[in-house]
Amino acid sequence: MLKRMARLRSETTSIKSSIYRGLEENGRRYQTLSHKEYIVPSDEKQFETYEAGHLLALVMDSDRENPLFYSPIGDNPTNILDLGTGQGNWAIDVADMFPSANVRGVDLFPPPVTWMPPNCILEVDNIAEPWTWNEAQDLIHIRIMIGSFDPSEWERVYDQCYNNLRPGGWMEQLEAKPFLECDDDSLPADNILRTWGPNLLGCGERAGRPLDTMERMKERFVNAGFVDIHEKDYKWPIGPWAKNQKYKEAGVVNYHHWMSGMEGWSMWLLTKFGAPKPWSHDEVIVYTARLRAELKKPQYHIYERA
Repeated sequence: MLKRMARLRSETTSIKSSIYRGLEENGRRYQTLSHKEYIVPSDEKQFETYEAGHLLALVMDSDRENPLFYSPIGDNPTNILDLGTGQGNWAIDVADMFPSANVRGVDLFPPPVTWMPPNCILEVDNIAEPWTWNEAQDLIHIRIMIGSFDPSEWERVYDQCYNNLRPGGWMEQLEAKPFLECDDDSLPADNILRTWGPNLLGCGERAGRPLDTMERMKERFVNAGFVDIHEKDYKWPIGPWAKNQKYKEAGVVNYHHWMSGMEGWSMWLLTKFGAPKPWSHDEVIVYTARLRAELKKPQYHIYERA
């Protein structure tokens, strides 16, 4: 689901090598900047997943002249902020689109980027803490930050977004639900793919990081003071089963998105908060392997809501 509404640091700080190294756990690397553990890894496997996710979003809006965002910010924005920038794809593409704008992408781990436009800065920082940027933003963008924060942190992030927009500025957020759905009963009721959503949802609740990010978006926008709220619902197919060419292409990309992403999306949650007790690393590996085996079956007409 997409929602849209109406600080840039002046100095550059060096990044400690420990931040680049991260925390190695269960064969994956996690960020060390935040005092809290982050549920998704920051390693090469996960950056591959970010790449596929960015391409998926572009394909799903490929019939639009601007597939990167919906907010009507005009042709000459000054400052654009991408929160949870991941690999930096969105920030880099937007910087190319608006060469006169200052585009800043922020995340907890330094992205593996060797080149970017001169008007794009990718910065390591914790957006759940008080911001130090002071330029009013034309657009603040958030994408797929499900489970990133506890409820009080989410409230703080929305408040800071509201307070750091110029008058008439926009905030846009794209999120997805952690469930695999099917409308035509091609996915059997007892298929293991149907356990994915409930497993992760329960882990998120026990971790204090509810995965209801998409369902709570509108409420949080309203509570922060935003007006002129717009919504767009998507069904992102998984696999090439759709007849429509755009959705078929999106399904192929999303298939790779899920195949590369499931282990990283679930490893921390299941090994910390799995039920009836935390799972072992090997149990997660076996579980995700079984899920991937089922995803390969073309007869399942499955999708996720976004």
